[in-house]
Amino acid sequence: MATYREIKGLKVPYLDANLPSASASTEEGGVWYNSITGKLRAFVAFDTWATSAPISTARNVLAGGGIQTASFIAGGNTGSASALTEEYNGSGWAAGGDLTTARTGLRGCGTLTAGLVSGGDSGSHTGATEEYDGSSWTESGDFSTVKSTHGSCGLQTAAIAFGGAPAKANVETYNGSTWTEVGDLNTGRRDHAGMGTQTAAIAIAGDPARAIAESYDGSSWTEVGDLNTGRQQLGSSGATNTAGIAFGGGPHPKAVVEMWDGTSWTETTDMGTARYQKAQSIGTLSSGLAVAGAGPGLLTNTEEFAHSILTYTPASWATAASQNSGLTQQSSGTLGSKSGTVASGGNGTATACETYDGTAWTETNDLNTGRYWAAQAGTSTAGLVMGGVGPSFRTEAEEYDGTNWTESGDLPVGHVKMPGAGTQTAALTLGGEKEPSYTDSEACFEYDGTSWTAGGDLIKAGFQRFSAGTQTAGLGFGGYLDPSSAISTHSEEYDGSSWTAGGTMLFAHGGATGAGTQTAAIGMAGYDGGPPHALTANTQTYDGTAFATSATINTNRGNTGGGGNSQTGAIFFGGGSTPQRAVTEEFEDGTTAAEAADIDFD
Repeated sequence: MATYREIKGLKVPYLDANLPSASASTEEGGVWYNSITGKLRAFVAFDTWATSAPISTARNVLAGGGIQTASFIAGGNTGSASALTEEYNGSGWAAGGDLTTARTGLRGCGTLTAGLVSGGDSGSHTGATEEYDGSSWTESGDFSTVKSTHGSCGLQTAAIAFGGAPAKANVETYNGSTWTEVGDLNTGRRDHAGMGTQTAAIAIAGDPARAIAESYDGSSWTEVGDLNTGRQQLGSSGATNTAGIAFGGGPHPKAVVEMWDGTSWTETTDMGTARYQKAQSIGTLSSGLAVAGAGPGLLTNTEEFAHSILTYTPASWATAASQNSGLTQQSSGTLGSKSGTVASGGNGTATACETYDGTAWTETNDLNTGRYWAAQAGTSTAGLVMGGVGPSFRTEAEEYDGTNWTESGDLPVGHVKMPGAGTQTAALTLGGEKEPSYTDSEACFEYDGTSWTAGGDLIKAGFQRFSAGTQTAGLGFGGYLDPSSAISTHSEEYDGSSWTAGGTMLFAHGGATGAGTQTAAIGMAGYDGGPPHALTANTQTYDGTAFATSATINTNRGNTGGGGNSQTGAIFFGGGSTPQRAVTEEFEDGTTAAEAADIDFD
C-alpha cells in the first residue's frame, strides 16, 4: 500500500498551529498535524452562498452573462418589459447601457465586455439579438425561429441557444453575426437552464418541472443523469458541460442547489433566498452568481456561490453598541470613523454629545448651543459642528478637542439641513436651507480654523444631501433639490473653488449621511425617491465616476448622524423616525479566509 509520502511527495508538517496561510484553492488537500489539538487537519473546499449588494431595479425573467466579478444583467420584467442593464464588479452593481429592445424572457451569455442577449418577448416572441461591448448594445442577426425563455451559453462570437417557448426542441448556433439551425434537443422544453460552450453545452430541467438533462457534443444531444429535484425557471453557473451548478427554480420558489460532475447531480448547500425566474449563465462551478428573480414578488437580491477552501464574506453592516440616547436630526457630515466618532445635538434642540471609541458610547461635555440638523466635520479629537436650528437658525460654530466644545467663528448666514466635510481647520458646508421660511440654498462655506468665507455656489440648491471628501476635493450627492424639492440622483464635485456635475446616482436617495472621499464615497440609508418618500436601508458607493450598489443597512432609518473619512470606515447611528434608533452600525469590508477542517478516521 502506498504511503502518504509516496502519494503526496512530502512529509505531513508537524505544527503547534494551523498552516501559516492559504491564499488560493491550489492549497486544497494540504494536510498537517496540529500538536496542540492532536488532530490531523486539511484545507477542504466548502460550498457556500454569501449575500452581496442588491441590484438597483427589482426584476425577473432577465438575461445575464460574465463571471462572478465582472458580469451583466439585462432586460426582464420590472412590472413591464425592461431595457435596463446593470454591471457587477464583484462588490456592487452600476448602471450600464440600455438594450435597444426592451423585453422579458430573453437569455444571455458571453462576458461583461463582449456580451450577448437573444430572443425574449417584447409584446410577442422575438428573435432579436444584441451584442454588448461593456457600455452599449448593438443589434445583430435575428434567430431563424423566434423564442423566449430558452437556454443559452457560450461566447459573443460562438454561442448556442436551445429550446424555448412554446416548448421548442429547436437549436441554433451563433458565429458573431448570424444564427444557424443545428440538431434538435431530444425533448422540447422552455424555462430551462443552460451552461457550457457552443460545442459542449448542457440543457437542464425545464417546464413542466422536469428533472431531465441533455448534453451537447457539437453535433447531437444525449440524455444524461437526471437532477434530484425536477424544476423550471432555474439558474445555472458553469463554463463546461461537465462541471457546474443548477440552483433555485419553480413553479414554487426553491433554494435547492445541485452540483454536476459530468455524470451525476449531487445536492449541496442551499441558497439563502428561495427564488425562480432569475438571471442565468453567470459564473463557473467554483464562483457562481444568482441575481434577482421572484420569490414571491420581484427581487433585488444577489448571492455569490463559492466552491473553495477560501470563504469570502461580502461587505456588510454590523450592529454595534447603542447610543445612550437615540436621537433623530443629529449633526450630519464626515466626522470621525467607526473606530472613533462623535454624535452631537439632535431633535428638541439637544446639547447632548457622545463619543464612540469603536466599542462603546460615552457621554461627554455638552455643546454650548443646543441645535439639530447641523453640519459636522473633522475627527473625534478635532471635530467641528456648525449651523443648525435651535429654535431659530444658528450661525454658531463650535470646535471639539475630544473633551470640550469651544465656540469659534460664526457662519455668515444661519443654515440648516446641510452636511459638512473636511477637517477642523479646513471644513466645508454644502447647501441646506436658510431664512426666510426654509428657503433652499446653493451656498457653500469654507472654514480655515478661525473664520468662514463663501465658497463657490453649488449647481443646484437643496438640502439633506450626502457629503464626502475635503475642502478642496468635496462631494455632494442626492438630497432634496430645487426646483421641486424632490429627492435627486444628482451629484456634484468641488475642487476648492467651483462645483461640477459628477456621475448620476443609481437611484434617488437622501436625508441621511455620507462618508469617504470624492473618489471613494458611500451614501447610507435615508429616504428613497418616492412618492411618497419612504425610509430605506439601501446604500450606494461612488468611485469618482460612477455609482454602484453596496451592502444594505440592517435597519431602515433617516434623519441620522454618522459618517467617516473613508468609505470602508463608515459608521451610522441614531435616526428614526418611529421608533427613534439608538443602535449603531459599522461598515465591514469584504474578507477572504481559508477554511481548515479536522480529519476524522471514525
